[in-house]
Amino acid sequence: MIEKILFVSDGIIAVVGNGLEIPDEPPVNVALDVTEFGAVLLIYGLQVSLPVSVLEHLEQADGTNIYFYTSEPYTLVATYRGCVVLERDEVVKVKGAWDYVSSLPSDVGSISGNG
Repeated sequence: MIEKILFVSDGIIAVVGNGLEIPDEPPVNVALDVTEFGAVLLIYGLQVSLPVSVLEHLEQADGTNIYFYTSEPYTLVATYRGCVVLERDEVVKVKGAWDYVSSLPSDVGSISGNG
């Protein structure tokens, strides 16, 4: 579970809870899907919720890096677990899709296709 998302100049830092395992090897499949609140990043079998404010930050930041740190109780410094670089074009595409869908009248339908 993601405990906190922090904005940095070249992306974001995702602080994950204690006990959540993030493999040491780079991810094979990374997917970014639009949702009603922003996007969901599918990575390492995890679903990371990214509010639209995070997409806006990644769109304007110097980079699209996501740094993962593990947080443990009573530990002052979080442990670095790895970094994933998203394609800027993918971030812009998902942000554009969210902008479009969020501008539609609510009676037209929803992102999940139930409308």
